[in-house]
Amino acid sequence: MQFPADASRDDSSLFWLCALLLIVAMVAGGGQGGRGDMLAQLLAVVVLAHAWRLKIQRGKFIHHGPAWALWLVPVLLALPVLQLLPIPSSLWNRGAARHEIFSQLASVGLSPSPHVALAPLAAERALWSLLPAVAMFVSGLALSKHRQRLLLGLLLTLALMNVVLGMAQLAQGPESALRFYANTNPTEAVGFFANRNHLASLLVMVLPLTLAASAWLANEYARGAPISPLWIAVGILSAVLLILGVALARSRAGLMLGMLAVLLSLPGILSLRKRRGAKRVLTLILGLGLMLSVQFALFGILQRLDTDAVEDGRWHYARVTEAAAAAHAPLGTGLGGFRLAFQPFEVRAGQGPSIINHAHDDYLELWLEGGWLALPPIILLLMALIATGLRAWFGRYDDNAQDRLIARTVWLSLLIAALHSLVDYPLRTSADSVVVALLFAVALSHAWPRTPAPPAPAMTPDESETSRSPVAGSNIRFLKR
Repeated sequence: MQFPADASRDDSSLFWLCALLLIVAMVAGGGQGGRGDMLAQLLAVVVLAHAWRLKIQRGKFIHHGPAWALWLVPVLLALPVLQLLPIPSSLWNRGAARHEIFSQLASVGLSPSPHVALAPLAAERALWSLLPAVAMFVSGLALSKHRQRLLLGLLLTLALMNVVLGMAQLAQGPESALRFYANTNPTEAVGFFANRNHLASLLVMVLPLTLAASAWLANEYARGAPISPLWIAVGILSAVLLILGVALARSRAGLMLGMLAVLLSLPGILSLRKRRGAKRVLTLILGLGLMLSVQFALFGILQRLDTDAVEDGRWHYARVTEAAAAAHAPLGTGLGGFRLAFQPFEVRAGQGPSIINHAHDDYLELWLEGGWLALPPIILLLMALIATGLRAWFGRYDDNAQDRLIARTVWLSLLIAALHSLVDYPLRTSADSVVVALLFAVALSHAWPRTPAPPAPAMTPDESETSRSPVAGSNIRFLKR
């Protein structure tokens, strides 16, 4: 697959629209269903419209990465679209839960909505909520590597803003006006999010990138490259603040995934040629991060870790979700139908008065909401993630160490997000879903590097004449004889 040079086809307006979408999603899209999400969705429509205009101008959509990259978009959108299609009543009535609903509606003279989704409006809202991530993914693939890296720098800046905001929230206490969501964790840092776990998810996704960037700068400086030590100090400080932010969020999953992110980052960083500078930077980052975490967040961390994992409500939610999913199989409830489907089974299981909005396991929740239709998209997206990882770690880079390091590190961030979805639902926020979409586009672009068209071989004067005139070429050959 051949690609044009970075600068020849890049579009600055598309880059600025992507930057604006990233800012809006991360600052205003940390909850679910608010005005910030609506603003991000409207901006996503503008980004997609601009990308479509570029396609019309160029005659085709120029994207980087493998040829199948853009096919991930219809795979992602297929589930909500299919759930909005009408189906026969005989098919709608499949499954124990649907049969019971059908009987209850028939007893009062009503008929169900002939769609796969039990609540089509909720499925439609879920479809709209995917637009920011789709717009970022499609546009990110069209940007040059240089501008992709600028977006990663903007992502780090926004993540650090979350940490600073979280520190201010803790300083002002539970009634802080800097907590922008009513249903929030009152004693932990949440940043621009409504949930501490979703803040932790963002920080642990950005942490491997910051570790790799700091190590890369130190490694290049040790090799004699003209790099200011100030940039190395900025990288170290950024990584330390991210580690402190995870500790202040006091998310158990965030703490464990943060340690995993550091461990998994080591092989890629230590593969750099001059590792002396990288080792020193990593030692300094981990030492400072651990010291500040102990100083400011140790008591809260110990309180969180002291909770018995067996007593954690997530295990109970998982069992109830499995029972509800079995009753609603094979079609599921439709996206956005978790809460209404969960409540009857929650009552039967003796759950307390608390309201459970999500299963805290996105894969189980998708199984309940999507039924059998959810399996192909989940499997295909996970296969794409695995293929990207294999390419990032074992592919050929023609000695381009920077591309190799970015591909591996960004893939690790995606892996962390996929693992966190086993115990939470971070990707149901516009903020984290847009970040994952950007990271996926960057991973695909760097794992499958551009292959420029080979230059045409130089022709001799005789060959040039032959190519211009077959008759002249034949006369030349005849005279040579």
